[in-house]
Amino acid sequence: MTATERTALAGTGPAAVDTVVTGEWIITLNATREIYRDGAIAVSGGVIAEVGKRAAILAKYRPATLIDEPDSIVIPGMVNGHRHLLCCAKGAMPEGGQTLSALRQFIYPSFAALTEQDMHVYARHAAAEMIRFGTTLFEEPGCNHLDVVLEALAASGIRARTGPWTWDQAGPAGADGLPDWLRMDADAALDRLAEGVRAVRKFNHPRILDAVTIEGVGTCSDALNRGAADLAREYDSLFVLHKSTSEAEVELELKVFGERPVAHMHTIGALHDRVLLNHMTSLDERDVDLVRASGARISQNPTSALKLAKGTTQTGQWKALAAAGVPMALGTDAENVSNHTDICRAMQLAALLPRDATRDPNAVTAEQALEMATLGGATALRMQDQVGSLEPGKQADIVVFDTANFDLRPLHNPVANIVYGSTGHSVDTVLIGGDVVLRHKQLTSLDEAGLRHQVEAINRRVLGEIGIAPLPRWPIV
Repeated sequence: MTATERTALAGTGPAAVDTVVTGEWIITLNATREIYRDGAIAVSGGVIAEVGKRAAILAKYRPATLIDEPDSIVIPGMVNGHRHLLCCAKGAMPEGGQTLSALRQFIYPSFAALTEQDMHVYARHAAAEMIRFGTTLFEEPGCNHLDVVLEALAASGIRARTGPWTWDQAGPAGADGLPDWLRMDADAALDRLAEGVRAVRKFNHPRILDAVTIEGVGTCSDALNRGAADLAREYDSLFVLHKSTSEAEVELELKVFGERPVAHMHTIGALHDRVLLNHMTSLDERDVDLVRASGARISQNPTSALKLAKGTTQTGQWKALAAAGVPMALGTDAENVSNHTDICRAMQLAALLPRDATRDPNAVTAEQALEMATLGGATALRMQDQVGSLEPGKQADIVVFDTANFDLRPLHNPVANIVYGSTGHSVDTVLIGGDVVLRHKQLTSLDEAGLRHQVEAINRRVLGEIGIAPLPRWPIV
């Protein structure tokens, strides 16, 4: 054989790629929702090169790294549509509170006590927990000390959209009970938001995008709401706020404005396709129509809705929103309410709560719940062209579930097992942009135990400062 013939033969051999991931089931979420039995994913340069049958992929590609998990379930990276980095001590919120009272008596004072160093630790800890449970992208609805948060997120490897915590304390709920923290007028708040967008873009990290983030929940004026919505359009960003979070908020806006929160956003010109509405647990049929017509998106956060007794099963309109094709993400809020950041647990509630609320076993299907956790979440965050499904050209954000457990075996229908039976503890391996950030349930770039220790120390200090002693109701002996 001549040298030319050897070169020609070598050219027909397997193509070099960075990584191949295999699985018993590859749930792609592509346009036709294909699921590969005994499948594999080839990754090159952080991007998915091809998805197909395991034998064909391994014959066609020569990976530098082979993540060979032939008994696993593989899905796109999960998306957390609402996860605060400004947050409170897990399990410490006094029992019996609802949204408006809990915010003013516990949550806002906790936020105000956090220092720059606290935020750096909190951001790394939150990223570590999300990655451990299979989240590869999250929306952060407004943080303080944005510069150190960006550094922490970049070091973790996670994807995010974020911006600075902003309010003008001039909304329909008034300023009574709000801390003297980041208090500013609407013009100063809009300047802060614009500077936040510029800061994220100047940071120039490929996995971190900006957002125009205001608090909402009755704390922001019409001028700030309308201005923030305009900023999101001007910068082609995402306007994020908490809205229609409870019947109490609805009643408040009816009293002050004569219309419901979503309708009022429409009236003042603040509802459009670059808006992400968090919670949305108190809706009527017209609210659904307005959201659908505007192209706005929603993050449903079922655990926090249940813990704060928001009434999501009575007034949440999950079935109607899904039927209307409204892009919906799932979120976990923060430690103070959900007490976890596990999107698998949110998936189960997303599938089951609407069925009980409507007595319709098809109100939200398992497939719809899994979509909300992946492609739906990416769409809600306006990032569906980059992530949310396993298909060529998209970023290699991949989650591999270990199925050697009672959650996922016996295994017949992988979608049903993931949605109804799994938790994030079954997540074995996570790739973000082709980088392995979790392998065999161990984080590769973050110190899980060390971060937990640091967060507990911060929590104890903050709870002492705000005068909360989070003890059980039962006697301690």
